[in-house]
Amino acid sequence: MKTPSYTIIALMLLAGVLSFTACGNKSDSAAESTAEVKIPESPDGAVQFIAQELAKGNGAVLWQAMPASYQNDVNGIAQLAGEKIDAEIYDKVFATVSRAVAVLDKQKAFVFGSSLTAGATGAEGSAQLRAAWPSIKKIVETLTASPLGSAAGLQSFDGAAFFQDTVSNLLADIDALAKLDPKREQSLLSSFSNIAVRYVEGTENEAILELSVPGEEVETETFMKVEDRWVPQDMAVGWTTQMADARRQLEAIDPTQTAQQKPQIMNVFVMIDGVLMQIEGAKTQAQFDQALQGAMMPLMGLMMMGQGMGGGGAPAMPANPVMPPAPGMPNLPSAPTTR
Repeated sequence: MKTPSYTIIALMLLAGVLSFTACGNKSDSAAESTAEVKIPESPDGAVQFIAQELAKGNGAVLWQAMPASYQNDVNGIAQLAGEKIDAEIYDKVFATVSRAVAVLDKQKAFVFGSSLTAGATGAEGSAQLRAAWPSIKKIVETLTASPLGSAAGLQSFDGAAFFQDTVSNLLADIDALAKLDPKREQSLLSSFSNIAVRYVEGTENEAILELSVPGEEVETETFMKVEDRWVPQDMAVGWTTQMADARRQLEAIDPTQTAQQKPQIMNVFVMIDGVLMQIEGAKTQAQFDQALQGAMMPLMGLMMMGQGMGGGGAPAMPANPVMPPAPGMPNLPSAPTTR
């Protein structure tokens, strides 16, 4: 199994949060929200409640819907990742992402006027990217400012605060992005309020529920009771193995191998920093396009290093080592885009 560089690990963490998707220690507001929210005891009531809270943009409910042991696992895996990764490389990844977004935002007139952008996305895609850019920028800013944006943040990771602050912010950011879809007649979050949950049958520790959205096909899902929470059956069955695998892979990270490859990785970041300076300093479209083309070489270097770091070191990191599936929200009917 090939081992990605710590650069790739950081980007995978970022991507993992985006597929789910304020920082710092747990805030007073987070503590108050945790204390106030009570997940219903019935399986259908629990899932319906989670959907309604998501409709309000309350990301904290996803944390509160987890069994306590799952919460401990998530905190433990995130904190272990912060201890095992090379802090300098990891932090440099997110600093570079943040810097790149700031530079591109400053030069967005050149970004959207570039033939390179049009060639990659097409005229329609370029227009969509222009409209989506403020939301994309906000999402990246939310992530880079979150505990996932630094090794120190991972080491002190607090899931309750993270879901209360970062995940709630991400829900709002993603909702704003989804509103750009001309076929969508309601916001992504508000569509959760239309989800209906019906209890079909079950036992004390297992339940079959029907999940439906008006105009969409009804889906059936099995839930299992873990401690005092109802979670999707697939999640309950696979959780222990997935957490053990993530911990094993993190424990297997070889700092010697990282030290050997670190100079090459940091040299690539030096190249990227130089390209970003050229992009930021571009005064004409031609200068911008030339600088943008120059970014291809260091990016290819990162990809080649990620492909070459195999054998003898740590196994590949899981694609999403920090964020679990959303408890109580498995395979929900797609939010309607047309009516």
